[in-house]
Amino acid sequence: MFELFTGIEHAAIAARDTTALSAFYRDFVGFQIKHTMDPGGGKQQAYFICLGQNFIEIMPSARETPPRENMDKGLSHLAILVSDFDQAVAHVNTSGAKQDGPERAGPGGARIQFYFDPEGNLFHLLWRPLPL
Repeated sequence: MFELFTGIEHAAIAARDTTALSAFYRDFVGFQIKHTMDPGGGKQQAYFICLGQNFIEIMPSARETPPRENMDKGLSHLAILVSDFDQAVAHVNTSGAKQDGPERAGPGGARIQFYFDPEGNLFHLLWRPLPL
């Protein structure tokens, strides 16, 4: 049977400084910069970064928006799987990213630590003893 919808290629984050935000995710969260794109018109470059087979586009923002909280309406956060929770948290803590509260327990023994990236977007590190 033909599958019409086959997966999500990428999510996107609009950023004030696309180069700096892409570098943060590369240097402190382990993403690779796979592709850059010049949108023209004097706008900043857009970046496609990946972790495994999962892509995020970092694109220039058109305007400022108020800071988000986890339960605000709309897309909320990135959940980034880690193999060693304590080591991943220690590494991201060296970036200066602001933690959003203490470590949280998730279902089935999962461990979760929320952060704000340099532009105020929420992401969290996630360790699960068993995959979903």
